[in-house]
Amino acid sequence: MTARGARARPRGSPCVVLPYAVADGARNMAVDEAMLELAAAGSTLLRFYGWEPWCLSLGRHQRAPDRLLGRSPDDLRPGVDAVRRPTGGRSVFHGPEITYAFACPARAWGGPRAVLHAVHRALAEGLRALGVPLDEVGSDGAEASFAEAARISAASCFRDPAPGELTARGRKLVGSAQCRRHGGLLQHGSILLEDRQRLGDLDGREFGPDERPGAGVSGKGPAIGLNELLDPVPGRHLIVECLADTVARAFDTPAVDEANASAGIATSPVLIRLAARHERVHRSGAWLWRR
Repeated sequence: MTARGARARPRGSPCVVLPYAVADGARNMAVDEAMLELAAAGSTLLRFYGWEPWCLSLGRHQRAPDRLLGRSPDDLRPGVDAVRRPTGGRSVFHGPEITYAFACPARAWGGPRAVLHAVHRALAEGLRALGVPLDEVGSDGAEASFAEAARISAASCFRDPAPGELTARGRKLVGSAQCRRHGGLLQHGSILLEDRQRLGDLDGREFGPDERPGAGVSGKGPAIGLNELLDPVPGRHLIVECLADTVARAFDTPAVDEANASAGIATSPVLIRLAARHERVHRSGAWLWRR
């Protein structure tokens, strides 16, 4: 029997690495929810992905601003994509970025706080290997600061870097959020390639199709992208390969491509079936506009 508070580390259980993919907001969140469901059943999964079209995501309990509406209460304005995350916290504008999602049993590897720190340390290791000049990652008070940063407001998630998060030049590079459900833990977050996060602020901004080219790039805000830190920025697949390796090693698990995963882990048909069910919810106005 494991002593209370001791880490339960299922060494050797494989971390299934899903292939990099690009999708719209509803599908991306549906796949993350499917990962969470599989994690509750004992699987450990990791994926990196992108967004097309670019998308505003709201935290689970965040109020959706009325100005996102189209002609009816169930429609978005033309040219706008928005989604509600299963995780809490504040809004994020998903544009030029690489998003990660890590799902595992909630009681594995020391629990949610330990997973939060382990993923951040692993991402930091991978980013430094690519040449990113990250600030030192502190841990003192990180749990309280993480909760503080997740308070709901009209400001973007990237407006407030917190101790324990990944920053460069004092500005936030990676934003993360967690949720637990039925014994599963999901942590996902954005690794910015460029800073467009002023488009994630809900305090008076208008959202529309003409904001994409060059919008939101100030180089002076609280967020920072890899384009300000590396010249040239490595290709996405090189970044993903490096980060996937460091995350899997951080949890002492062999990384296994989904195509090579055993039938008992997580295969495409299972993931697709679960994601399809969650996608119907994420495409519904009732979920997006809930108060």
